[in-house]
Amino acid sequence: MKILYFGDLKDITLKREEDIEVESIKISDLKNLLSEKYPPLKESFLNDEVRIIVNGKDYSFTGGDKTLISKGFEIALFSPVGGG
Repeated sequence: MKILYFGDLKDITLKREEDIEVESIKISDLKNLLSEKYPPLKESFLNDEVRIIVNGKDYSFTGGDKTLISKGFEIALFSPVGGG
């Protein structure tokens, strides 16, 4: 599956996108996997600060952390946007 990083997440991961080779995984397990790979993401995931889009839909509308994602899916991760 393809993971796309936007905003500050590109600075944390030092990449704009990457492919992760798994047949299927729950969003909660993906968060754990990415937190291990990129430790600064852990707190953002714990505080629910990262917006996760699965094939164009916000994961909170597709089953939340229990959402099962599979090979071929596109996952976009957005950092929180500040404003003034």
